[in-house]
Amino acid sequence: MNLFENFEDIINDDFIAKLKSHINYNLGDIEVAVKGVFYTLVAGLIRRTNSDMSSGMLYNQIKEKYNKSSIPQDKMELFSQKGLIEKVSEDGSKIISQIFPAYKSPLLSMIGSYAGTNKNVTVITSGLTASILVDLLGKKVTSEDLDKEGMVNFLRQHHEVLLQKAPESLMEKMIPALGLQELINAKIVVTKKTDSGIKQSSDESELPSISASSGTNYEEESSDTFFNKKILLGLGVFIILGGIFYFLWANNGGFSFFSKEETPVESMNEELLFADSLANLATDSLDAVNKMDAGKSGTLNNSEFSLFKIYVEDNTKAKGEEFDFKSIQYIDKTFDLTSQSINTIDSIATLMNQNANLQIKIIAYSETGDLKLNNKRAFAVKRVLTTKGVNTIRIDAGSGGTGGNFPKIKVVIK
Repeated sequence: MNLFENFEDIINDDFIAKLKSHINYNLGDIEVAVKGVFYTLVAGLIRRTNSDMSSGMLYNQIKEKYNKSSIPQDKMELFSQKGLIEKVSEDGSKIISQIFPAYKSPLLSMIGSYAGTNKNVTVITSGLTASILVDLLGKKVTSEDLDKEGMVNFLRQHHEVLLQKAPESLMEKMIPALGLQELINAKIVVTKKTDSGIKQSSDESELPSISASSGTNYEEESSDTFFNKKILLGLGVFIILGGIFYFLWANNGGFSFFSKEETPVESMNEELLFADSLANLATDSLDAVNKMDAGKSGTLNNSEFSLFKIYVEDNTKAKGEEFDFKSIQYIDKTFDLTSQSINTIDSIATLMNQNANLQIKIIAYSETGDLKLNNKRAFAVKRVLTTKGVNTIRIDAGSGGTGGNFPKIKVVIK
């Protein structure tokens, strides 16, 4: 059985009725709150399997918390001992703080808004749910003697189930509130061993495609530039061939159609000089176009990134600044990045790898302010950064609402 099945066996109608009676507060939907916390924390557990270091810490934390758990085997006994619900809830609150760092405040706010529960009810239900979840996972690890990789594989098997079970209304709140955008696109594969016995990384997440689909401003600009280059090249070739033809014709037959003697024949050197000058003119024009293209793709990027880098490396500047990165562009109405965007993201990745304390938030926008599209756009940039060696926990990503076709980057810690 997976965690969802085990949890549903515990959180049945009788359990919810007892819990409502114990809390004795009718504001909001307690069952929705409990299940919302459970889905969110499972998502957090899956996220923590993204790195080997985080997985190792999680494995040790789960075993430690399970060994110290005060939850009875029969969960209905929670209501038979005075003060046990409160103790378990308090332990669960500590679990959230330790196992899910930076989750506690946004989790409580998000669940309160989602279930309509007040702060007191949300705190009790979230702590209780966290304790039950860790008890279930700890029991799985202990009873089957799972090692770290075994626990990671078990948790990753819940990815698709989570996407199927979690209500869309919860996902819309949970993903931006807790930075769980990778759950939308990630394709999780369990760890496998090669023939040599060496374990391979199993976090084979599909990266957002980098393309330039037809009908976009980017491709229209590229097409126009390419078209202009073809014209210049064709004109240059035509002029060179015309010059050579002119030389041969003049050398053999003169300039006049009527009389060979009416017009003197120009020398070979003069003809070659004329042809060379035309060829140089065409080449110079093409070079100018290439330089102009390089300026379009590079100048804005350099100026944006330079300002960003100067701010990051200036210890006198306080954290929290936001920077527009117009050199990072998306294909219209999609979350696909243009190929020109990768150079800028590579520069940001290099800077982050050189500054181990630097943490950022990627804020993406769209013309319609579509939440899912914006989240996917922000995560597309994050994905590229993580492939360049930046730890995923140093990058937050989310929607900024209605705006341009480019993201902002906020410096959270530097």
